[in-house]
Amino acid sequence: MMWSVFWLALVFGIHIAMVNLGIFLALIVPYLKYRADKSGDEGLEKVSYKLMRFYAATYGVAGVYATAFTVFLLSFYPDFLGLAGNLALIPFGIAITMITVHFFSIASFYYGWNRFSRPTHYTIGFLLALSSLLIPLGFRAVFAFLNVPVGLHYANGKFYLDVTEALGNPTLLPLYLKSLTAAITAGSIAVLGGLAWAYKRTDDAVYKSGIEKVTPYLAKVAVAGLIIMFFMGLWYSLSLRVVPYKFNNVFASLGWKVGNGVAEYNVAWVFVLKMIFYIFQAYVIMSLYSALKQGKIPVEKAGTLLLAGFAALTTVVLGEYLNAFSQYPYFIACLGNPNGCEQLQGVPPEVLKQVAPALMLTNVNKLALVGGVKALTAAFMIFLLAATIYFFYVVFVKEKK
Repeated sequence: MMWSVFWLALVFGIHIAMVNLGIFLALIVPYLKYRADKSGDEGLEKVSYKLMRFYAATYGVAGVYATAFTVFLLSFYPDFLGLAGNLALIPFGIAITMITVHFFSIASFYYGWNRFSRPTHYTIGFLLALSSLLIPLGFRAVFAFLNVPVGLHYANGKFYLDVTEALGNPTLLPLYLKSLTAAITAGSIAVLGGLAWAYKRTDDAVYKSGIEKVTPYLAKVAVAGLIIMFFMGLWYSLSLRVVPYKFNNVFASLGWKVGNGVAEYNVAWVFVLKMIFYIFQAYVIMSLYSALKQGKIPVEKAGTLLLAGFAALTTVVLGEYLNAFSQYPYFIACLGNPNGCEQLQGVPPEVLKQVAPALMLTNVNKLALVGGVKALTAAFMIFLLAATIYFFYVVFVKEKK
């Protein structure tokens, strides 16, 4: 694998895992806090507060890796980022605005815990949940554009994007809804696994009672999500038939083909691996569902549930890799189609030739590949990965004193 693609994939994968977990936490924590306030249940209060603390910490991890991804993208592909950043300014703007709202919502919701009035705290919780759902909308609009640049026009010597047309991208809605479903499903399983592990390790009877009350909700969401996820994945796969290059790279070797039916860069193995992880988590949840829906925590299976949570987040990461690598080496997937992109056919050939290098993953900034820079990059990433591993060691393994 190319040096640039390896680092981009690594930091993006960790970022995506944390973000998807965060989306679910942003939804479940305000809900649990509301239920705790209404019922006066101390156990629910304790569970919701601990999850909020964990969310605040993991949001920091997600932010660090998002920064690393942006730095790598700018370092390796400055021409592409300059071009795409200009065209996708509005969807990027939506995402950045919601990230800002989300950041202040996290800080305010955490700080205002039992300090602010309940209506104020619930309003902040609503903004926390809403912004978590809208952040992916902006980024998914960019990813849909990278499938097929719907709304792209060229006039008066420059490219511009018709946002209204872009919203009609045939891959946008299925990609966005599939992403939200995946986040809620993976997040519910990961939180379920984490709480089961905490239940096994704690002696706090109040905390345990709270976990027992939360478990049935999480189990029901996980099962429903696993079922819905199957159909959402099918919907998005079918939407990719408008991009034969990308579709065939995933499915042609499995017998599902469109267009010329040729897989130029076969990534079917990533799809198969993703399905293996999906089946594993589904098996664990389904086999324990009878006990979980009654609030019973099978302590002897706590490690298995935690492993299912990691598998769920890994499934999401593999889905992102599949979506990205199935269009390799193009940044815009439809460039791999036999006739190219319909949206680019109106661009003068000399202009298209000029921008073409910026649309290829193989066109890496040579300065970023200098030996000293590569060594510095590797050293930075080793330190960052070590810090991340230690963080999760402290959270899940280290004994509390």
